[in-house]
Amino acid sequence: MTTTREDQRAGAIEHFEDAALYDYEYRRRRADVRFYRALAAERGGPVLDLACGTGRLMVPLLRDGHTVVGIDHAPAMLARAAQKIAALPAAARTRALLLRADLRRFAFQRPPRPLQAPARTRWPAPVRFGFAVAAFHSVQHLVADRDLLAFLRAARRAIAPHGWLAFDVFAPDPRFLKRDGQRRWERTQLHDPTTGARLIYTVNHELDRRRRTLLMRMYYLPVDGRGRPIGPERVRRLCHRQLSVSEVHALLERAGLGLIASWSDFAGSPLRPKDADGDEPGGESEQHIYLAKPR
Repeated sequence: MTTTREDQRAGAIEHFEDAALYDYEYRRRRADVRFYRALAAERGGPVLDLACGTGRLMVPLLRDGHTVVGIDHAPAMLARAAQKIAALPAAARTRALLLRADLRRFAFQRPPRPLQAPARTRWPAPVRFGFAVAAFHSVQHLVADRDLLAFLRAARRAIAPHGWLAFDVFAPDPRFLKRDGQRRWERTQLHDPTTGARLIYTVNHELDRRRRTLLMRMYYLPVDGRGRPIGPERVRRLCHRQLSVSEVHALLERAGLGLIASWSDFAGSPLRPKDADGDEPGGESEQHIYLAKPR
């Protein structure tokens, strides 16, 4: 299987066009939020939330008292994040700033111009951040090494000399990767959070070993109360670059970042050699979390 350029492009966009459905599908994903909140509390802010999405992490960080800049490239996700921030107390709102930016090309040489900021607020935008985080596999939407390096170098420039950069990658279990890509998996019935329509969700995936990309296709089929199709099926692509531990180490080195720690889960278990770098992209752990600082 070969991942096309269109698959790669769409795989970084389509899954994030329906922000309400995104929030609904990941409403139970909380372990990473608790983990990154603890790191932010230890290092201190200001915090840069890279690929902030709907504010799943940004809003709790604001509630914790941090000053947070969130950047994302998806207008629908930023709009939903803005709605959530608008519902926070005034003190938290004045510490929030949302920007639309590309992970490969953001910079803070001068105070950023806000996409969304509270009215009548002069936001003292920081030029350097104490803590930067790219949660929920966001870096894997950057497929090429040059794009990953551009992101890491931009992040390095954005954080203070003592600052931290944290991010995680999805390293799927080899058994998951060996599933038949022509079949549909994980059949689930759900209701569209916006329209209330009944949907059947299924998913499949294919691995491009040469380009080290995992292309997932998520299907949403409208059905009636008896499970019978009543409309066209929607398909949303999600493309992830597969990254081994050694690849991450090499990219950090080239970007001028030094590894502080790495974990195999959000409970804080250390990342061990047998967790990755075998014949398959994954290993015993499907979550690899990295913490780095400028060298």
